[in-house]
Amino acid sequence: MSDIAWNHEIYDVSPIGGSTPTGEPNDRFDVGGFRTMMGGFATGTVAVTYESDGRFYGMTANSFTSVSLDPPLALVSLMRASRALQYLLDRPFAINVLAADQLELALYFAGRPQGQEPRWLTDGPAPRLAGTVASMQCTPWAGYPGGDHVLVLGRVVEFEDSDDVAPLVRQRGLWAELASRSTYREKKA
Repeated sequence: MSDIAWNHEIYDVSPIGGSTPTGEPNDRFDVGGFRTMMGGFATGTVAVTYESDGRFYGMTANSFTSVSLDPPLALVSLMRASRALQYLLDRPFAINVLAADQLELALYFAGRPQGQEPRWLTDGPAPRLAGTVASMQCTPWAGYPGGDHVLVLGRVVEFEDSDDVAPLVRQRGLWAELASRSTYREKKA
């Protein structure tokens, strides 16, 4: 691993169902209900991509957000058991905001290939995907424990944005799309 900020507590296992402020297990917490409730929040879908030993890899995530403008930081949340975690902490990676027509790519990087193969672009520090709403080239900044996940912060060193591509959105286990920015502007005019 690299010399990025790290915390040894990341490997501590917390009790399923949450815990009380004193650290005691809370058996009354409804984990399934909490997951369902959080699924009601509509989120964009990203594919985080990286290179290892000359091969390109990626994973689908919807826990993604911007963190800071100075320096420019973005965050993705990965399960501690994620194979991608070890790679994102010590090499450049790209965060690709998937387009509405890239559902098959979202499934592909979630381990459920449906036919569409990635079209890779290799013009930056990390491989990125063609046809996305936006992409960010990141270098590792920090990793923080977040329960059964790790919060990975990347410093954005390059980005690309497209006005005329609608994003892929997920809510309550269903996929949807939003209007592109150019469609929105046309309707306002």
